Amino acid sequence: MVWSRFDSITMRQLRAFCAVAHHLSYTRAAQELGCQQPTVSALVADLERITKLTLLEQWGRHIALTSEGYEFYAHAQLIVAATDEAGLALAQLRGAGLEESVPLRVAADTTIGTYVLPHLLGEFHQQHPLVKLDLHVANRARVRSHLLDNEVDLVIAGRPPSIEELITEPFLTNPLVPIIAPTHTLVGQKRIPLERLAHEQFLLREVGSGTRAAIEEMFEIAGLPLQVGMVLGHVEAIKQAVAAGLGVSVLSAMAVRREVQYGRLAILDVEQFPLQRRWYIARLAYAPLTPNVEAFITFLHAYARRYEQEETHHALS
Repeated sequence: MVWSRFDSITMRQLRAFCAVAHHLSYTRAAQELGCQQPTVSALVADLERITKLTLLEQWGRHIALTSEGYEFYAHAQLIVAATDEAGLALAQLRGAGLEESVPLRVAADTTIGTYVLPHLLGEFHQQHPLVKLDLHVANRARVRSHLLDNEVDLVIAGRPPSIEELITEPFLTNPLVPIIAPTHTLVGQKRIPLERLAHEQFLLREVGSGTRAAIEEMFEIAGLPLQVGMVLGHVEAIKQAVAAGLGVSVLSAMAVRREVQYGRLAILDVEQFPLQRRWYIARLAYAPLTPNVEAFITFLHAYARRYEQEETHHALS
């Protein structure tokens, strides 16, 4: 292939194609990128026009990568990853400008704040040991208050706060899965109808939780009742109660990975699941973008790209 053919390719087109290739879905790709499905379709179409390659093909209601698409996807991933790494490297080169006396203040919803961010903050701290870190973990309503009260520089949550003049960026995939005790009769059944799950008692977080809001919205759209058997204040409490056979719940796959691995919980194969969600980075548009915040956002995007490439590799191997 002649490289001059690709001079007019943009990173936006490559990111859109990589998202579609990863999910094999324009809808899910649009959710990941935080834009509309027609926008993603147009970006991929532009990419095919520029490259004069057929990257995707339609099989009934499904799409698939062509042989050219597979090859191009491998190269596109490397380009996007290299761009993210370059951005991170530039942020590190600007490290001398980081405000050592001003802490990096982050608020996160309970799931990502408990199961993902501590590890990420540790990695970020190794790269920027002089930056002080301040993490607030709370439900969605409290995260919103932290941002409005100027107690944090940015928030990471599954559903960005409803605030005017908010800048949001999609960050990391967050699939929600139905979990139950491994001894339950539903374990092992295939494609369980959502109506069947509606007969179970649900163990949920308090009102204000993003995960709970997603479940309530799903059942409302389906026209099904949601039987709330118990409300618990933390994900760990829900996992313990589900393992004890007190009901079913829906939690982030990241939050239950260890319990599923060791057989303490089971993930059910239910129609419409996993419920595909994302975590978002959000900050106030009128708040100054300090060097600390800019470096952390760059770091987060580099991590997300690396994580999702690893997940794709595991799924294909």
